[in-house]
Amino acid sequence: MNLSNIKNFPPLLLLPIVFWVLQPNVSHAQSIDSGIEYYQQGDFKKAIQVFNNIETPRSRLFSGKSYYSLGQYLTAKTYLNQVSKEAGNEIYIEAEYTMALVNFQLGLYGDALNQLYELQKQPVKTRTVTSGQQLYNEILGYLTLNQRKSAFQQAKTPEIKFDLVKAAIGSVPLEDARTLYSQLIQSKIDTASTAMRKLSETIADSVNYATQRRYGNPVSAPKGIVYNIGAALPSHTDSGSEFQVARGLHFGYVLAAEEFNKQHSGKKAFVRHQNTAANMDSAGHAMTNLAWNYHADVVLGPLFSDPARTMADLAEQYQIPLIAPLANSDTLNVDNPYVYQANPTFTSHGRKMAEYAVREMGMDTLAVLAEKNSLGEASAFAFRDRAEKLGAKVTHFFVDDLESKGYDLTHYTKFFTTDSAKIDSLANYHYIDGIYAPFTGQPASTLAELLLVDLEAKGSNIPVLGSQEWGNFNIPEIQLENQPIYFSESYYIDQKSDRVGQFKKTFKQRFNSEPSRFAMIGYDVASYVLKTLERVENPAYLKNALKTQPMYQGIISNINFKGQHINQEVKIFEMSKNGIRPVLNQN
Repeated sequence: MNLSNIKNFPPLLLLPIVFWVLQPNVSHAQSIDSGIEYYQQGDFKKAIQVFNNIETPRSRLFSGKSYYSLGQYLTAKTYLNQVSKEAGNEIYIEAEYTMALVNFQLGLYGDALNQLYELQKQPVKTRTVTSGQQLYNEILGYLTLNQRKSAFQQAKTPEIKFDLVKAAIGSVPLEDARTLYSQLIQSKIDTASTAMRKLSETIADSVNYATQRRYGNPVSAPKGIVYNIGAALPSHTDSGSEFQVARGLHFGYVLAAEEFNKQHSGKKAFVRHQNTAANMDSAGHAMTNLAWNYHADVVLGPLFSDPARTMADLAEQYQIPLIAPLANSDTLNVDNPYVYQANPTFTSHGRKMAEYAVREMGMDTLAVLAEKNSLGEASAFAFRDRAEKLGAKVTHFFVDDLESKGYDLTHYTKFFTTDSAKIDSLANYHYIDGIYAPFTGQPASTLAELLLVDLEAKGSNIPVLGSQEWGNFNIPEIQLENQPIYFSESYYIDQKSDRVGQFKKTFKQRFNSEPSRFAMIGYDVASYVLKTLERVENPAYLKNALKTQPMYQGIISNINFKGQHINQEVKIFEMSKNGIRPVLNQN
């Protein structure tokens, strides 16, 4: 299915349509009426085809409104700028109001306030003028301190500057409020006015100000705000496994956005797709296009590690949070405050398994066996580090080139014995509570089989703690009878959950197909982002808010960054002859 064919539902804020008594001529009126019909139906592309072929101020206005509804803000400005005062008061006022909306979405808050302030001077309070007054006040309360600074510098009148400072009182620390007040004085405002005297009195009383700050001014987004969610994924019109993954993720993003839109009458979220592939150039272009053309508030993707690193650099330059849904490399987000990983890294898996082994299972003496230069190596070192910090001992730590030894594990497994006589009589032998074996890659299943065979031959039933790949191994039931096996995993689907059942039903109705696990992952990641936006309202807070957002319990995964940039929610599972189940008492 072509991404461009997925329907973008129109924003809630379908700009008000005002009908004027004077019509240019009958044929133009008929054409404009057909364009308006497309506009009301949310078919903005067809509406544009009609309006762009008519050279009248009214058609320029509706072209601008249509481009605004499609998220093409710069093009919208081009058409709206063609509407002058000579077009008539109603047309001009609506064009100015729409221009203010465009500037708001572009982050040009000072320009938006300038236009809305002028609208307030209109003697007749039409619906558009009243909407402008409401938007003006909403923007004043919405801005971050840095956004407020930029708007203050762009403001054309002392009155707007005053309103910007007054709206910040109670929401910023006292010293910051005093700094803003000093900027007002430097802007040559009338300090003798009643309003300025009251403002001065407010910031002079630290006790009163502290009380006002404790109880006042929560951030609230202006009604009709549009959140632009970038989706940096390969186009899923092609075939191949990676394109099926992209298709699933994208559909999950779209479904989460549509559910958000249904639940919020004053906000809308749209998924803006940009094609990227397994090369750095396409990833860089995708990130730049999402930043420049779609003004993305956050970007989800990409699939591959190398393109993700390129996009990570650009995310920091454009100051747009980037959330990788699948990448689990430990080096992706090093020292980059804008990059998040929804899929726990191998280090996270090793750390979580150590915590479970020591805290929940009471293991005190442990062994580690892993392939050198494999992905599991990071897990092995993280496991040892965390276990030792929790007070356990790792008496055997084998991270070796197992392939060069023909995968003969007997040199290592001889230490994994439960023979008390051997342990008591020989040096370097210890009673072991558990063996951590984070095997990964192509030889993982072979290594797991050899390890279990060696343990069985020794009559050893020491619990084996594995990586997520252990969940895919086909282990004979006879081995599972006496051999405890645990493994870590990022994803889990509770097939008995009513929520999972409802998700599958909704997904099939929307896309006429069964959801893959990647569709569930995409849905969870997008839902987490949208819930964070729901909490903070202003996307400028998103970079820091993501790592403090409360845990999201998803369809297939839990997401909780716990103050970091890597999802810390790893589940531990037990494998037995009765199947695989998540263990209890997981912290």
